Amino acid sequence: MSVSLDDGYIALAHAIVEVAAESYKYTLLALKNHTRSDSVYRRKAELESFFLSEWFSLLSGLDGRCFIKKMQEVYYFDR
Repeated sequence: MSVSLDDGYIALAHAIVEVAAESYKYTLLALKNHTRSDSVYRRKAELESFFLSEWFSLLSGLDGRCFIKKMQEVYYFDR
């Protein structure tokens, strides 16, 4: 079984997006549960900046605005 270099890059890209999405999920849940700290707001802003970046689009093939909206619909119902 041969694994190409591209497979490694694809796996890395998926891992980066997965970690960011998981972090955003828990950030939204913290805000929903009234955890109002500067660090939570800062993390939310940093993650949203990443999701809106060309880098995120390149790694995932997704539209960052749609991704943020969907995550907020699922994990932060009472925006």
